[in-house]
Amino acid sequence: MAYLQLSNIEKFFGDHHAIKGIDLAIEKGEFVVFVGPSGCGKSTLLRLIAGLEPIDKGSLHLDRRDITALPSSKRDLAMVFQSYALYPHMTVFENMSFALKLAGVERAVIREKVDKAAAILDLGKYLERTPKDLSGG
Repeated sequence: MAYLQLSNIEKFFGDHHAIKGIDLAIEKGEFVVFVGPSGCGKSTLLRLIAGLEPIDKGSLHLDRRDITALPSSKRDLAMVFQSYALYPHMTVFENMSFALKLAGVERAVIREKVDKAAAILDLGKYLERTPKDLSGG
């Protein structure tokens, strides 16, 4: 089993089926980014993983422990949302690397992971900018 395992995760908001049968395996040390258009469920999925929203169907395991019903405060997870979790005094690089730094990851590994994610997202040219110097769209 992967370090973080999502199995058939589903979420409803009334009649709206927001998250439909998500299966995902994330290994320890992997750096994961969810990308997609507005309204596709990225933030909802992150909120489910973090325990900020209840999962309606499926299971979530962290290091082989079932955390599906565990409160957010009992999960050893970190994530970064687009704007309201960005630290305005930090650069894009510093914001992207903050959770890794808190986790005690070595500087060289942080640099490698952030550079890789920035390349995938075509953010390399923005790494030294602060949030106020970026467009939200």
